[in-house]
Amino acid sequence: MSEIIHGQVTFLLVTLCCGMALIFCYEILRFLRWMFRHMGAVIWIEDIIYWAVAAIPVFYIFFVYNDGEIRWYGVLMLVMGAWLYENGISRPIRARLVKIFGSHKPNVLKLVKNKLKKHIKRKDKNKNQQKC
Repeated sequence: MSEIIHGQVTFLLVTLCCGMALIFCYEILRFLRWMFRHMGAVIWIEDIIYWAVAAIPVFYIFFVYNDGEIRWYGVLMLVMGAWLYENGISRPIRARLVKIFGSHKPNVLKLVKNKLKKHIKRKDKNKNQQKC
């Protein structure tokens, strides 16, 4: 395979993976928003900061692998990577999180408190059974 083709294939794979990684990081941000209530202005500021920071690896990839040229197929692969993650990996993960935490917005402190109560009750039962 010629060196030019090898470089372009590498560029396509790297941009595809970068798109997936960017949406994975945004998925973490969405999860935190789901767990902890955010106001509209805070969400707006978080999004601006996230996309400003997300532009850095994208710029770096285009600069290093493609000599700073923004090619349509590179942008297409970024979008395709994001789409693949969102429609492939993300849906089962979100479904699992809904099963774990429930379909409503969880109150984290309440969840931790309930888990601790259950754990303490189990220990008490085990101690009582050992005494008998």
